[in-house]
Order: sequence, then structure tokens, then C-alpha cells
Amino acid sequence: MDQIMVEKLIEKAKQASERAYCPNSERPVGACLLTNNGMIFTGCNIEISSFAGSLGAIEVVISKAISEGATSIRMLVNYCDTELCFPTGGEREFMKEFVDKTTIICATKGHYEQFQ
Repeated sequence: MDQIMVEKLIEKAKQASERAYCPNSERPVGACLLTNNGMIFTGCNIEISSFAGSLGAIEVVISKAISEGATSIRMLVNYCDTELCFPTGGEREFMKEFVDKTTIICATKGHYEQFQ
């Protein structure tokens, strides 16, 4: 994946984090994914008073992609302004179900780490 595309996806995940609804954690997280056929989707965390019913940004973005017909994910970015934000347990379950051999990037301001 070229650096320009990585930076574009990180920026889109950052923009998605600005739409997060997180009154409990006050920790906005955005996610962005790129499908193998070039489609881009974004999502953000959505919290409710019961954390168990809340949705992580990765759950939202994968749900959006699948509901729009995406079948293969090439790259997935998770972004938080304050620190590197690694997938939660629930998000990992989503990833296990729908993501195979995908590049995963955890990003924050000016820094990111990439995983396979």
C-alpha cells in the first residue's frame, strides 16, 4: 500500500472520529476501511449508557461496508487523537468474522503502527 493512500485513509478515519458519539468515555474514535475493489467506508464509535450495547468504530465501519455489499477488506484504519487505539474485544470478534489477511493501522496524531 502506498504512503499516499495510507495517509488518505488515516485522514478519513480522523474526520470520522469528529462525528463520534461518546458521552461516557469522551474518547472519540474513527475508523476507515478500503475494500479490494477500491471502495472506502468510514465509521465512528457510538456509545449508549450501557457500554455493552455501545458500538466501536471498527464495528460500525465493517457493518456499513458489509451492508453495502463489500466482501473483501484490503485495509482497516482505527484513529484516536489522544493515543493509539487498538481494537476492543468486540471489534476483534467482528474482524475475525469479516476480515482476512488485511493490513490494520492504529493511528493517532502524527504516528501510526501497521499490522497484518
